[in-house]
Amino acid sequence: MFLALLAAAAVSSASAYVGPLAPAGKGMAQCYVPNAVSKTCGSMATYHQNADGSFTNKATVLISKSPPAILEMNTNVQIRNGAVCGTIREENITSARLTVNGADVPEVQAGPVLAQIASGMAAVVGHEICTSYVQSGGQLVAKATMDGVPKPDQDQVMSWVSPADGYRVAP
Repeated sequence: MFLALLAAAAVSSASAYVGPLAPAGKGMAQCYVPNAVSKTCGSMATYHQNADGSFTNKATVLISKSPPAILEMNTNVQIRNGAVCGTIREENITSARLTVNGADVPEVQAGPVLAQIASGMAAVVGHEICTSYVQSGGQLVAKATMDGVPKPDQDQVMSWVSPADGYRVAP
């Protein structure tokens, strides 16, 4: 799940997006665990370049299938050694947007849920996670490291999709 949270807006200029984020400069989004038949993703990530050269990654993650609950979280990332790297902070999670059945959950109700999610993600909070994208068996696979240590159990199939393709985060 933490890959999707890092791996996440309209983009301003194609020339600013290089390396692993070059497709984001063309307005594309990362779709993790894509289902081409239903045009759904387990999570999606978009990127917006900041003035300092870093990127804001907006991750949209399905956290519950029934009822459908979606978390939208922003994290600062940068490209380093061909990978997208960033550190999830507790405040990234506790200030996230939460929707259930497509409706925003009011802050007073979302707060305890977001705190619980932050607690459940304590093992990754504060650690640098870098994601590289590798072709494998005709698919693009997102491979993560945490503090430089490979996390092969977190590998996920990922596709770049255009907004015109109609993909969305859904069960």
